[in-house]
Amino acid sequence: MTTRDAETLAQLVAERAGKGRPDTFEELANRSVDPETGYSPSANLVWTISKGDNVKINPPLIRALAAGLRLHPDRVGDAAHRQFIGAWRSGRPPFETDDEGDDAVYRVAVAAGVTPDQMPVVKEFFDDLRKRRGEEGE
Repeated sequence: MTTRDAETLAQLVAERAGKGRPDTFEELANRSVDPETGYSPSANLVWTISKGDNVKINPPLIRALAAGLRLHPDRVGDAAHRQFIGAWRSGRPPFETDDEGDDAVYRVAVAAGVTPDQMPVVKEFFDDLRKRRGEEGE
């Protein structure tokens, strides 16, 4: 496991802003603007995040912080997931999928190191779901 596999959102923000850091919370907040919506968190919210307090996490906040921290949004999102729901890993489904135009995306939270072979129930669930949707003509 690398350090990046264990980092939290609080750590990412605290390493960048605050006393003795490159930015103040206000500077980081001013630079943190979601490119899609224009949302920008307040300096107080950025400070709250740096302390590790619970905050409402949503895509505009993640994208804004990623812009402010100058990090990839996936890295910031993964750190937020790790902090608020535990182990998290982005990536492809843990099993092969067919490429027959099914554009559905399924995300499954798994502990680091879990292999597809250790998740047969998850695969069975999605196979059954696809089968039922096909029978219903959806």
